[in-house]
Formats: sequence, structure tokens, C-alpha cells
Amino acid sequence: MALKFWVTTPFFHADMERPWGELLQDMLTIVDTAERLGFEGVAINENVFQNYVANPSALAFAALAAARTERLRILPGVVVLPSYNPLLIASEMAMLDHLAPGRVGIGVARGGGRYQLDRIGVDPAAAREVYEEALEIIRRVWVEDDVTYDGRYFSFPRTTIVPKPASQPGPDLWVGSQSVDGVRKVAADGMNLLTAPNWGNFEPHGDLEALLEAYNTAAAESGAPRGEVMVYRHTWLGRTEADALEYFDDMVNEYNHYLALTQTGAKGTREERLKARGTGEKVDFVKSGRVIPAEETPSRQALWEQYSDPVLATPEKMIGRFKEMEAMGVDHLACLIAWGQPVEAVVAQMELMAEQVLPAFADRERV
Repeated sequence: MALKFWVTTPFFHADMERPWGELLQDMLTIVDTAERLGFEGVAINENVFQNYVANPSALAFAALAAARTERLRILPGVVVLPSYNPLLIASEMAMLDHLAPGRVGIGVARGGGRYQLDRIGVDPAAAREVYEEALEIIRRVWVEDDVTYDGRYFSFPRTTIVPKPASQPGPDLWVGSQSVDGVRKVAADGMNLLTAPNWGNFEPHGDLEALLEAYNTAAAESGAPRGEVMVYRHTWLGRTEADALEYFDDMVNEYNHYLALTQTGAKGTREERLKARGTGEKVDFVKSGRVIPAEETPSRQALWEQYSDPVLATPEKMIGRFKEMEAMGVDHLACLIAWGQPVEAVVAQMELMAEQVLPAFADRERV
């Protein structure tokens, strides 16, 4: 099938003097516009205790999105599973599945940084194992009654969630991974993959190809059906090259917030970029909820030639880049189009994409 286009609700609260309620309304405007213009879905970011992603509940926002849409697919995530009791996540997702049957999924991960986990009493070094147990529990209780569990991190007596999901075996599950080893495991488990640059934008050409090669090879070796792949990209469409770069400085500001939150630094070699990140050190880089951003100063020169992300381009070039991704096996493209711009500019951007880009990927069989 043809490449499908999503948008994200990133909840980037760069100006904390502005009421958060206004940011919430901006994100709902993105949802409404995606429904109106024919985007396939909306991916809902979540994070806590800081302003880079100022949304403490992707599932609550997903319920709002479900109630105001009729056809849009809705993906809360990624949800950092070690932050939650998996029985509660399974139950809330089952309810969401009844609010919008067949339209909701969930993106899950172990977490890309320790800041959140440190504050809720979860050992970052154990996050991988906690995540594995939580995911196993969620998948079981969606389809089984009277589940008992006695693991290292979760234990409970006979339990049945009520209601079960409307969809069986449950809502679509997507696993967030940015490393070669990680995507191999996602593929071997027959799971859908969510992926983005491990170092937060400015991803050199070739990294995505290496990840997809690892994913596809592991899927073929496992014998499990290949899952679907969703890739996140910073995108901005311009009628001219200058228009496409209009909000470049805002994107760099958002990039530096990401670097600070995830404690990533110099990009290094491809092997270094595509390995799993460690737990990092306890570093105090947030004050009064504001992330103290890094100070990287990437140039706007030769962006197209150097990087696969961002995709800041005219229609012809953007379509060409996305067709290359489609040919590589990318099934869904999640456009990061709100990194500090006025919401009116974001809506105009979505309208321009719907006019100039989306028609080139109308439903058809992938060659």
C-alpha cells in the first residue's frame, strides 16, 4: 500500500509564560485539521515534569481526540511502560478501543532518558526488564481471563480486565526503538516499529536505511509476519526553498531541548548513533519545569545533501524524498510540524501538504 501520512501533537511548551491551556487548544486544532484534510492519523507525544513535551497523559488526550473525530487513527505514545502499572494501561486502552473501535493503537517503549524515572522511583537500569514484563502482561490480559502473574517486578493474583478491547487481539501495538539491536528485537517479535533519529533530528543519510535493513532481515529470519514501520520526520513544505526554511531557528531550539532531555551529545559514527543509549547520569538540566537547552548550532546550509531528517523542501523534492522512504519499506510517515510555530502556520502547512504532497501517495499497491 502507499505511504500514509500522520501528524504529531508534540506539546512543545517553549514559551512557558503562555498559558498551557492555549497549547492544549493548539494540539486539538492539529487533530481537527488532520481529520478534515485526510491525514491517516495523529501520534500523541507524552512526557512529564518539563516543557519539552508538556503532556502528562497521552491516553487522556487520545480520549479527547477520539470523541471529536470519526475516521482519524489515534496513537498515544510513546508511553514509557516502566512508569505505569500494566494492568491499568491495558484497561485504559481497552476503554479507548471502545471509544473509537479499530482506530486506536498505542506506542510503547522502555524510555529514552532517566529524568522521568528518577522522579517516580523507578531504577533506570531496570527499565528494560520492567518494560518486557509490562508488555507481556498487557498482551495477555487483553485476550485472557483470570490471568495470574509472578514476575520480578509485577505480581498479582487472578485478574480479568473489564471491558476487554473491542478489537481482538487488542489495539495495534507499536514499539519505539532507535537502535539496531532494538529494531531487530521488535521485528523478531512480529511487532510494529516506531522510529526516529536517535540523536534528535539532523540524521545523516544512511542511518534509516541501516535500521530498516536490520528490521527487515530480523523479520525474515524470525518467520513472523513483518510488522509495519512508522518513521518520524521534521517536515516543512515551502512553495520556495526560502519558505521551507522559514522556521529553521525554531526547529534548532526544539532540537537543543531534546538533546538536553535525552543527554545526547556529539553524533559520532553511524555505529555509535545506532546503538542503544545507556541510562545516562543524573544531571539537573530542568529548572522550574524549563529544560535548559543544549547549544548546538547546526547550519541551514546543505541540509538536503547531508540529512535525511529534517525534510524542509519544496513539493517536488519532498515527494521525491518520501517516495524513496516508501521504496525502503516505510509504511507510515509521522510529520513533526509543530516545534514552536504559531498554530495558524501549522494549519496552513497541513493544508499545503494536503494540496501538494498527499495526492502523490493516494491509495495504490506499492510497486
